[in-house]
Amino acid sequence: MTHLTTERIRNVGLFGHGHSGKTMLAEAMLFSMGVTTRMGKIEDGSTVSDFNKQEAERQMSITASLLRGTFKDYIVNIVDAPGFSDFIGEVYSSLRAVDLALLVVDASTGHDIGHSRAFAMAADLHLPRMFFVSKLDREHVKWDEALDGLREEFGDRVLPLEFPVNPGLSFNTIASALTMKAYHYADDGSGKWTEHPLSAEAKGKAEALRAKLMEAAAEADDALLEKYFENGELSAEEFERGLRLGIAKGTFFPVLCGAGARNIGTHQLLDFLVGYASSPLNRPPVVAKAAGSGQDVPLVADSNKPFAGLVFKTTAEAHVGEQSFIRIFSGKVIAGTDLQNPNMSKSEKIGQIFHMCGKNRMPADVLVCGDIGVLVKLRSTRTGDTLCDPRQPVQFPDIVFPAPVLEVAVVPKNKGDEDKVASGINALRAEDPSFTLVQDAELSQMVLKGQGDLHLNNILAKLQERFNVAADLIEPKVPFRETIRASADAEGKHKKQTGGRGQFGVVWVKLEPKGRGEGYEFVDAIVGGAIPGKFIPAVDKGVQDATTRGVVAGYPVVDVKVTLYDGKFHEVDSSEMAFKIAGRLGFRNAFKKCKPTILEPIYDLTVRVPEEYMGDVMGDLSSRRGKIQGMEAESRYQVIRAKVPQKELYRYATALRSMSQGRGMAQQAFSHYEEVPPEIQQKLMAEFVEEKEEE
Repeated sequence: MTHLTTERIRNVGLFGHGHSGKTMLAEAMLFSMGVTTRMGKIEDGSTVSDFNKQEAERQMSITASLLRGTFKDYIVNIVDAPGFSDFIGEVYSSLRAVDLALLVVDASTGHDIGHSRAFAMAADLHLPRMFFVSKLDREHVKWDEALDGLREEFGDRVLPLEFPVNPGLSFNTIASALTMKAYHYADDGSGKWTEHPLSAEAKGKAEALRAKLMEAAAEADDALLEKYFENGELSAEEFERGLRLGIAKGTFFPVLCGAGARNIGTHQLLDFLVGYASSPLNRPPVVAKAAGSGQDVPLVADSNKPFAGLVFKTTAEAHVGEQSFIRIFSGKVIAGTDLQNPNMSKSEKIGQIFHMCGKNRMPADVLVCGDIGVLVKLRSTRTGDTLCDPRQPVQFPDIVFPAPVLEVAVVPKNKGDEDKVASGINALRAEDPSFTLVQDAELSQMVLKGQGDLHLNNILAKLQERFNVAADLIEPKVPFRETIRASADAEGKHKKQTGGRGQFGVVWVKLEPKGRGEGYEFVDAIVGGAIPGKFIPAVDKGVQDATTRGVVAGYPVVDVKVTLYDGKFHEVDSSEMAFKIAGRLGFRNAFKKCKPTILEPIYDLTVRVPEEYMGDVMGDLSSRRGKIQGMEAESRYQVIRAKVPQKELYRYATALRSMSQGRGMAQQAFSHYEEVPPEIQQKLMAEFVEEKEEE
């Protein structure tokens, strides 16, 4: 196109569960737009969107891909987002770049939890949503059941615009309620089709669908609704206008159908996108915040306004450097422009600009408002950052990524590589903020927290590939705690004579249990100068040192009151060090008399799973020492709430996906500490004794 304008841009995101057919639908769209000369296959790693090494090996999408083509003089930007929940962070960021969420549904399995999550996130962003029921060329496909499932989950506003005439292995014909025509596709995957009149049966079904669509179109606008009530119908022009308004407002959710791998229905989908889907101009103004004041700044989609864009994705590539994928919401950008990054309080000079289609870069002179493109070699810009005109600095809301569901410890394969591992993983986090790395000083471990096994293993693969650093993932230590259940007192005596000045300090301390979560308390109850005041803080330090190291199992001591009530000192030999040691000894001696116990962290676990898997999930939670707190139904899902020890939650997300065939989802958050069962306490104490003996 010689001159690209905002109204001729369509930005669509493909979302849904893994293996629902997103990537092959994207492949068919590119082929139909003439971007490719043949359709690739997932099995041989030849698709345009799944181009990196990990995706080819695993035969699945891992990162969101930006694809681009031209259809009827419209630019169609496609963001193909991964479907597996391990890579849900890519969905969160991709939704911020598009103007329409297209949820791709496998006709044989129906909608899934991946669709529900993407649908809810798109709703939060006020994005139009629609469905494409794919894989209708498979055995045992159930169009009506798939449609009923969508309505059950997302409501009666789910309205098909078309339907398959002959779903199954011989599928090749789609009937449209918009045009009242049938489209017969060639069997060679070329996407070529011929138009035919509807059969009597198909016509009756199409007319019923069209009547519902007419009502939906009328309800999108008060003036149209009034005319519909008066005349009982709308003109063709009014019908189309009402459909566009309804889709943009989200008053209904259209459903199209086809088979991506055989390029059936793709042409109708592209026709629909350019004819009915919102352009960036039709979206309500995106609201940013004025840098500094924090006031709302509505951004109108206009290339003549000051520039503002959101970097929704960052990648690094050999020989190219960092690539910043940006959606332009206001203004335009050309090479040589100076922009501001208010997130980092840094300026960026724009160098080369590209459009992207998979891994293929196409140089661009300009990115206009509404477009999506790539800026390279930005110095300080990361995923989620805003770039804007320095004369009108604004900042978009942060991309809020999901909380991690899996924690593992990272151990370098080569001793001494700890710093390399940490710096490499932190560099990767600039691309993918959906994981975190925590240096746990208490447990002396690097803890990596992410969305699942695949997610974390992919991080390690990138670490090896880019930074040549190898690491393993192991089970993280659990932050157990020690406390007491009774009161007792004991003496702590430190007496040492070495020829010169000796060391002497004697204390008597009483230990009492405190309420859970009340912490440590030290009370000075010395009277009559039994211990000089200048040595009291040293006793407190010695006691706190003992609480940090633990007594019976080597874990920190919590929720204990320590009262120093008596002691002895020597005019010459007493010192702060002597009383610090005496305090530590007194605490340890008393602690062992106070019925010590070990506490473990308990987490609140919320599991959302289809009802048919509820029995397996409940049984598994019981085996993990989980205590069920309640259950409730949400549409086709059961929500189970339980309290489960952290020790038993290691790799739970992986186990849940296996139990529920990938359809379950869990969230966890720390709740409280409670006592560990006696048999586990004995094991922990025995391990501690064994470690001390080895030292």
